[in-house]
Amino acid sequence: MVTAATALEAELLELAGAVPDPELPVLTLRELGVLRAVRLQGTDAVEVDLTPTYTGCPALEAMSVDIERVLRAHGMREVTVRTVLSPAWSTDDITPEGREKLREF
Repeated sequence: MVTAATALEAELLELAGAVPDPELPVLTLRELGVLRAVRLQGTDAVEVDLTPTYTGCPALEAMSVDIERVLRAHGMREVTVRTVLSPAWSTDDITPEGREKLREF
């Protein structure tokens, strides 16, 4: 589970988490469990930790660009998306809502 320290971080986490996965657009990045952290770096800069479903995931760049676009539209001047490989993503990271959407899909 990802938590936020401030109200703005919680809001940014929600916005980034609502980005659809480029390969499975029925799931958001939050539901897929790849969004690990959102940290403010001042008043208009943010750092986002993203864990790909596997090391060579080709969708990682698209996810990063989509997160940057959404957070910049929300007033963040600088958005840094970091790839975090440890702990590795696993299917255990998929939320219950995500599992239900996958079953329906």
